[in-house]
Amino acid sequence: MIEHGLKLITTEQDYEIDVAPENDVVSEIRALIKKHNLEAGDKLPSERKLSEKLGVSRNQIRAGIQKLEFYGIIETLPQSGSIITGIGVPSMNTMMKDVLDLDTPDFNALVETRVLIESQAVQMAAVRCTEESLKQLEMAHQNFVDCITNGLPSLIEDMKFHLAIVKASENTVLYGLMKIIVPDIIGHFNKEDICDRTQAIKLVSEHTDIVEAIKNKKSDDALEALNLHFAALRKYTKK
Repeated sequence: MIEHGLKLITTEQDYEIDVAPENDVVSEIRALIKKHNLEAGDKLPSERKLSEKLGVSRNQIRAGIQKLEFYGIIETLPQSGSIITGIGVPSMNTMMKDVLDLDTPDFNALVETRVLIESQAVQMAAVRCTEESLKQLEMAHQNFVDCITNGLPSLIEDMKFHLAIVKASENTVLYGLMKIIVPDIIGHFNKEDICDRTQAIKLVSEHTDIVEAIKNKKSDDALEALNLHFAALRKYTKK
């Protein structure tokens, strides 16, 4: 694995006025890859270096990196930082351009779409959930619990749990749609600091109820548990 201790690149054409900070991060990484012909396995600059260069918070840097991670363009490894995946440079450039070209929806629209997707998916999951998808759901839930227990950031694990719910529906279209909106949801959560850490225990309990309903193949209970879980989120969007 090669770590490039290179000066970060900033080109006028890579930036637009009034773009979201995470898109600045995407543009910076895209310029870096193009300028230095970075390949699969090459390491990106640290969050600290990107933060200093772009003049934005590390949370905003993390949101941009998470966006690329969810699209499979980069991968973050424990103790190693973020590296480029092996999807190939031409495909990677196209995907990054597509990410930048996406309109940024308002948070209310994201919540409405998420609720529609998950409300359908959680009922389907209770009926269709396989042994493997249930195992993945329970693992995602446990990872979230571990983060809460150890006082670690839990937003990503929370979203992975909800992705696991949709994946358990065995509907690839719903899962694909959910993966598209997740990066923007994460960006809004980071920017607005929506997550209330004092509600951690309540969230764990609500996640547990959802898992148990799916495990017991009770679709009505699964939907009810999800609706209770989304109550605070719906309330926030009405402010």
